[in-house]
Amino acid sequence: MRKTIVAATTLALIGAAVFLSGAGPIVAPPAAEFARYSVLTPAGPAEPEASIMSKLHRLVWAEHVIERGDNSVGQLAKEYGTTAMSLQTTNNDELLLLNPGRKLVVHNKNGQLYEVRKSSESLDHIIARIHRDRAQALKYKALVVMVNHLPGAALLGEYDLYKGQRVLLPNVSVSWDTYRFPFAGFGWGRISSGFGMRYHPLLHRARYHDGLDIAKPWGTPVYPARSGRVVEAGWSEGYGQLIVIKHPDGWTTRYGHLSKIYVHVGQLVQRGKTLIGRVGSTGLSTGPHLHFEVRDRNNRPINPRVKIGRR
Repeated sequence: MRKTIVAATTLALIGAAVFLSGAGPIVAPPAAEFARYSVLTPAGPAEPEASIMSKLHRLVWAEHVIERGDNSVGQLAKEYGTTAMSLQTTNNDELLLLNPGRKLVVHNKNGQLYEVRKSSESLDHIIARIHRDRAQALKYKALVVMVNHLPGAALLGEYDLYKGQRVLLPNVSVSWDTYRFPFAGFGWGRISSGFGMRYHPLLHRARYHDGLDIAKPWGTPVYPARSGRVVEAGWSEGYGQLIVIKHPDGWTTRYGHLSKIYVHVGQLVQRGKTLIGRVGSTGLSTGPHLHFEVRDRNNRPINPRVKIGRR
């Protein structure tokens, strides 16, 4: 396990104090006299060893920096003694992309490590979002109090939490409605043209590129990056053969330059399962590839790279 080093200094300070006794005030010696009580620990690793975290009974969490070789969230979870679903839920991300330098919150228990976002949030409010039935909520609250070693008073009524506090919510998982790669398997393949300003190879001028061009062999199957309803399927100027899918939150994805279209307007399609078309080179295109776009509910293009594995 690769580590980065940070200074972890613990300094025990004993301040000057004044004590009163029957014989009169006793003034503590100057602070310099207490220097011998100060303890300076050497710098340690930013991340605890995964092998140690996985064996601890108490809840422990840390920040893990992805490095080359961290290719599987399942393997990472196993090293820390948790599950892939727990890490995905804690980080609110399917973690389909583990890019070097990315920071993840890791922990050694099964469930969501929840970070309190505002000081007005109480334990009861959090649990109410998980269990609406009062009897189930009370039972689950007792479990949360036990695994987080919260005071017993937390069971007697509203228990306020402070901003930034971490609370383990055992056995909590997320039902993902996120973006995936528009092909079978994981990974983009070769990106022949990125998102943003570029020099257009056919128009010979600078132009904003609203998506990603993903080079694939002619006829490669194309699948929805997210479930939704087809709102456009057919020829569309520079896109050539185009499919537009609208998702439940109003966002859309676009699949351009297709050689074949297998869906029709109004059809419901399922992420990664419904074959919607095949890679081609129709419209303004220099060779077989898929033009892939993600647009928000206001029809503004968003870089697809930042949406994979996320809502």
